[in-house]
Amino acid sequence: MSNRYLNEAGKITSKQIDTTIKDRTDALGFFKLMGIKEVTTKRQKKNGTTVYELPIRKLSYTGNSYAYKYAIYDSGYIRDVSEHCSSPWYINKKYETKTKYWNSYYKEYGEYVGSKPVFIENFDDQLVFLANYILKNRYGKLYSCCDWSIEQMKEQREFMYNHKWNSDTVTIPSDEYGAMCAKIDANELEKISAGTQDEIQVIINGTRYNLS
Repeated sequence: MSNRYLNEAGKITSKQIDTTIKDRTDALGFFKLMGIKEVTTKRQKKNGTTVYELPIRKLSYTGNSYAYKYAIYDSGYIRDVSEHCSSPWYINKKYETKTKYWNSYYKEYGEYVGSKPVFIENFDDQLVFLANYILKNRYGKLYSCCDWSIEQMKEQREFMYNHKWNSDTVTIPSDEYGAMCAKIDANELEKISAGTQDEIQVIINGTRYNLS
């Protein structure tokens, strides 16, 4: 998108948005067809925020799934507020900005190149943008996973967790390992070599060593 369509506030209208879904009617029809529902709370509605939730979910490697959610704000922001996101982040288009600043150390002006979001002025245009974003980024490629596969993923994750945190293996720092070895006399080492003692294992910097 060319910057010549942007005003000083970085705002545009639907006439400057290249879309597959063209207007509010198309957007709402797309939402209904795909089962995308509005899940706005009373507090969010009061603050001028509208939230939509997709019927598809993001599946993590642990077997847990998270809902995809997107929020439209009166300010012109459109954000991804999905459950797996650590914090909401905007999906608005960006345009490049250049800012000059004074460098007091070198006694000269420098230039910082950054970006700013393209705010969308009205709700209808926001719906059009969001619908096209979802169509392109969430329905371009879809993969299904059966319940059995999900259960296997959860069992594997639980096994890995228990093996790491609940096993009988003791992890010690390398300096403590050196001090421990210094206390083992020759007789004890012979017993270990002969296999007359219980198996002893240590992990040093992620590597497992058998002392038996």
